Amino acid sequence: MVRFRLLALLATAWGFTCILIAPAAAQQCARMAAVDYARHDGTVQHLRQLYRAGNFSQLDETLSCLTRSPERFQSGKSGASAVYWLFRREMPAPGVNPSVSSHLLKWKQERPQSVFVHFAELRLRYAMAWNSRGSDFARKVPAEGWRLFNEGLAETERAVLAAPAELRDTPILQNLLLAIVQDMSESKTSPRAVFEEGVQRWPEYYDFYEVALTRLVPKWGGSWDAVDAFIVHWSKRLAMTEGDSMYARLYMSVISAGANPSETRISWPRMKSSLEELVGRYPDTAYKNLAASYACRYRDVTYLKTALQRIRAEQLDPSAWLQGTDPETCLRMAGSGGP
Repeated sequence: MVRFRLLALLATAWGFTCILIAPAAAQQCARMAAVDYARHDGTVQHLRQLYRAGNFSQLDETLSCLTRSPERFQSGKSGASAVYWLFRREMPAPGVNPSVSSHLLKWKQERPQSVFVHFAELRLRYAMAWNSRGSDFARKVPAEGWRLFNEGLAETERAVLAAPAELRDTPILQNLLLAIVQDMSESKTSPRAVFEEGVQRWPEYYDFYEVALTRLVPKWGGSWDAVDAFIVHWSKRLAMTEGDSMYARLYMSVISAGANPSETRISWPRMKSSLEELVGRYPDTAYKNLAASYACRYRDVTYLKTALQRIRAEQLDPSAWLQGTDPETCLRMAGSGGP
C-alpha cells in the first residue's frame, strides 16, 4: 500500500494520469457516478455522456479506475472492456465523423498527459483508415481506397507500438492492436502473437476472443468449422476459471455479429448446458433473456420454461432476444407446451 501511495503521489507530481489501482481501492470504482457494475452497456453510455459533455477530469478518473480495477461487471466483463467500448462507440470503424478530432483537441488541451486522450487519438486513426476503405465488399473498394486504408493501418500500427508504457500496460491498447493487425495484409506484428500475448496477460478480457472470432467466419475467408474449433479450444483452456460458460459466451458473440445459428456448428445440448453455466456464474439480465431466446429458437419447451422462470417481469427485454424470436411468441409456446 505504501508503494502504491508513493506511485500515486509521483504520478500527480509529474502531471500524469495515474492508472494504477491498489487492490484495496478497487471498490472505489463502484462509487463513481458513471459506473454501474450491474450494467456494462449502461456504464458505457454514462462514459459517453461524460465524454460528450467535455467533463474530461471526471472521465479520466473513471477510465483510470475501470482500466485497472479487478472488479468485473455482472456479465463477467472487465472494467477495461467498458473503456474500450466507449471509444468503439464514439469512433466507429468505418463511420467515424472526422469532427471528433476537434473534441479530442479540447480534451488534450485540458489534460495533456492523459493516456486516454492518447488512446482516443490512436482509435481515431484506425477509424479514419476504415473510412477510406468504407464498408463495401472487398471487390467494390476502389484502388485508391485500398491504398489509403493500408497506409492508414500501417501508420496506426507504428503509432500503437510506440505508445507510452502506461498505455502499453493496458488491455485496451492490445485490443486495438489486435484489431489493426488482423485487418492488415502485411503487419510488423503477427496477429497470432498479439492475440496470444493479450490472452496470456489478461485472460478475462473477453474482447480478445471475440475480435479473433470476427476474422474466422466465412465472410472473412474462414469457416464455421474454424469458428467451432476456436470456441471449443478456448472453452476448454478457460474451464478452470470459467467452467463451460465460454462456449455460450463466444457463440453468442458470433450470432450477435449477424450469423444465423443454423449456419454454425452450434451443438444445442452443449449450448444449453453452457448457457446454464453462464447464467449461474454471471446472472446478467441480458444472458437470462438470451437463454430463453435460444431455447425458443431450438424449440426446447422444457428449457424455455426453466429459462423464463428466471426472468422477472421488469427484466424481460425484447431487444436482447435473437432475431426471429420474441417474448410474446415464445411465452405462448411455453404455455401451450409446444411450438
